[in-house]
Amino acid sequence: MELFRLIFVVSVFFLIFCLDVGLLKKYTEDDLLHYRNRVVQMFQHAYNGYLKYAYPLDELRPLTCDGQDTWGSYSLTLIDALDTLAVMGNYSEFQRVTELLETTLDFDRDINVSVFETNIRVVGGLLSGHLLSLKAGVQVEAGWPCSGPLLRLAEKVARKLLPAFNTSTGMPYGTVNLMYGVPKGETPVTCTAGVGTFIVEFGALSQLTGLPIYMDTAMKALRSLWMLKSPIGLVGNHIDVLTGKWTALDSGIGAGVDSYFEYLVKGAILFPYPELLEMFNGKILSQQMCSIAAVHKHFPLRAKFCSNFFSSATVKKSRLHM
Repeated sequence: MELFRLIFVVSVFFLIFCLDVGLLKKYTEDDLLHYRNRVVQMFQHAYNGYLKYAYPLDELRPLTCDGQDTWGSYSLTLIDALDTLAVMGNYSEFQRVTELLETTLDFDRDINVSVFETNIRVVGGLLSGHLLSLKAGVQVEAGWPCSGPLLRLAEKVARKLLPAFNTSTGMPYGTVNLMYGVPKGETPVTCTAGVGTFIVEFGALSQLTGLPIYMDTAMKALRSLWMLKSPIGLVGNHIDVLTGKWTALDSGIGAGVDSYFEYLVKGAILFPYPELLEMFNGKILSQQMCSIAAVHKHFPLRAKFCSNFFSSATVKKSRLHM
């Protein structure tokens, strides 16, 4: 154990030593402008490559300079990049892509898609584009932001994901067919992130459309997951959404789990559900240690930054800035 600690400490100091001394550098306005422009150039290079070699397929394969469909055959990268175009000030391209998506997207198709990926990339991408439309110079409808073509597309996609949540626990299957619902023989095992990463998009959709089904669906899945935590307050990596039994017992804040914690915090910032932050901090129902509190105890080095950064004070401050 002492040897392990010594190796760990030496590794940490070596990593710090190898880091760019620029971490301590004071950046001028010219420096910031330079790096901002570099980021824009990098994005534009990747975006142009997708348009030239891969569109209308989902993603670019950079080594072979061609494209492939990965998550659903609906020009995923174009949807994914829409809000970034607006953030970077490329309003003319944003407007062109918005019009293109409005006329070409077709979700009435016999294809199986990832519920998780379709939500965060397609529903999230369309909602972000919708909310940035006015700033990007799009002629919005009279009822905006509670109406608009991108919002209607996002709601249509989200409605096609709802059959995945028709389980005894309210936790979703990992795959759904856009026309026929959950495929026959679909495995009921999905990852924790695949259960707990819906509240931001579904909650925003309910707020904008006035339809509570999306918020209710996301909250039911989160509450079910919360009730199935271990006696020491940890969640596993994969769970059977029909039986509620954990099939992968390893716990942490990495792949398969990470966005579950992320969305608890974001949901607490966006919506009036104090229980979301209580789930994150592990204070609900007088439990001694759950969620991040438990992660902090059992994985202290990895969780220290998270628990400090996402404190209640931080969230309250974020609400003020929003």
